[in-house]
Amino acid sequence: MRSLYEEMLEEARKAVSLDRAGRHKEAVEHYMRATELLIKLSKTAPDPSLRKVYAQKAELYLKRCEELRSGLTGEGGPRARETLGVEEVLKKLPPELQGVVLVEKPGVGWDDIGGLEEAKKRLMEAVVWPMLKPELFKGPREPWRGILLFGPPGCGKTLLAKAVASQCEATFFNVSAAAIMSKWLGESEKNVSLLFDVARKAAPSVIFMDEVDSLLSLRGLEEVGGERRVKTQFLIELDGLRTREREGVVVIGATNRPWDLDPAVIRRFERRIYVPLPDFEARKEIFTIHLRGVELADDVDLDELAEVSVGYSGADIRLVCREAAMEPLREFMEKGVPPEGEVEIRPVCKADFVKALRKIKPAVSPSDVRRYVEWAEKYGEL
Repeated sequence: MRSLYEEMLEEARKAVSLDRAGRHKEAVEHYMRATELLIKLSKTAPDPSLRKVYAQKAELYLKRCEELRSGLTGEGGPRARETLGVEEVLKKLPPELQGVVLVEKPGVGWDDIGGLEEAKKRLMEAVVWPMLKPELFKGPREPWRGILLFGPPGCGKTLLAKAVASQCEATFFNVSAAAIMSKWLGESEKNVSLLFDVARKAAPSVIFMDEVDSLLSLRGLEEVGGERRVKTQFLIELDGLRTREREGVVVIGATNRPWDLDPAVIRRFERRIYVPLPDFEARKEIFTIHLRGVELADDVDLDELAEVSVGYSGADIRLVCREAAMEPLREFMEKGVPPEGEVEIRPVCKADFVKALRKIKPAVSPSDVRRYVEWAEKYGEL
C-alpha cells in the first residue's frame, strides 16, 4: 500500500506535467488533491521543520490553483482567455508532443542579443512587421512564411527566433526532430500535420525548428519510408502556409549545415538569413551582456577583449566570461575548506581573461566560415 507521501508526490508530478502542457483544467484537480495530502502531512509529520515545509508547499499549490482557475473563468482578462484558447487547441496534440514541444512566450528581447543588427533588421521586416501590421502586407508584399537562419554554431540563431516570438507576442513552438518522429507507421507524418493545425489555431504562432537539417536533409535511396513521408508532409505544410493567407503562422528553421538540406526544403524557406560570427562591435556587446553583475578590475578593457577574440562565436565568448569569472572563486576553492561567514571575492582582472582565452579556443575554423559564405552567396543573403 502506498504511503501518504508517495501518493502526494504522484499527484504533484501529474499536476506539474499537465500545467506545463497547458491542460490547466486537469492540472487544477491534481494540484487540489496534492494540496489536501500536503495539509494532512503537515499535521502528522513528526519533525516540526518538515511540517513547515509541507504547509508552505500546500500554500504554493493552492495559489497556483487560484491563478489557473481565474484564467479558466476569464477573470484574468484577455491574457487569461488567450491562455485558455491555447490550452484548448493543445489538447489536439498527442501526449508525446504535449510533453516535448515547448509552447511559451519567450522572455528574450533584441537587447539580449549582441550585434547581428542586419539579421535583426531582416527578421523585423520578414516576420515582426507582417504579424503586427498584416494590413500593410498584401499582394506582392505578402509576408514570408518560411525563414531559414544559417551560420556557424553558437552565433545566436535560437535567440533570434525567440526574440521574434517575443516581439510578435506569438505562441512559440520549439520543435525537435525527436518530438516529431515515431516508431509507429504513419504517426510521424500525422504529428507534423497536427503540429501545423494547432499552430494555426493558436496563431499568431512561430514554429521554430533547431537543427532543421536533422529532419529535412537530402532525400536519398537509402532512406526508409517513414523519413521520406515526414519530409513530404513538411513540404506540403510549408506550401500550405504560402497559399493560405492571414494564417499568422511562420516557420523558422535554424541550421549549422545548410548544405545538407534538400533542395525542395531550401526553396520552401523563402528568406535565408546568414547569421555570421560577431564583428568587433558585436563581440564587445556580447562581453558586456555576459559580464552583467560581475565586478571588473580597472585593468579590464572591453575594447581590448573584443580585439583579441576575433573568430570567437557568441557561445565561445560566454564560455570565456564564465571561465574568467571563476578564477577569483578558485582561489578560495584551492584552500580546500570553504571559509566561514561572508566571502569577499576580488574583482575579475585582465589576467583572468588572458588565462580564459588561452584555455578556450574558437570552435569555428576559417575554412568553415568560407564554406558558409560560399553557400550564402549561392542561396542566402549577404
